[in-house]
Amino acid sequence: MAANGISTLQYKRDRQDAKLAAAATKRGTDGRTDTLTAADLPTRYGVDDNDASAIIDNANGGGLVDGRPWS
Repeated sequence: MAANGISTLQYKRDRQDAKLAAAATKRGTDGRTDTLTAADLPTRYGVDDNDASAIIDNANGGGLVDGRPWS
């Protein structure tokens, strides 16, 4: 189990949100002002649903962000 508790969250969408929140905190302490949102992810899991049929494709009109969005 990770110290931040993300791996213990029941739903994958909650894990995505928690990773983005942790990244925002880290970016702030590193002095970076760019922000990432769930819309930057290529796909999102459905609310309260880990089933693959609940995956939502984001439009990503400006193109995908290079690298892991939460790194």
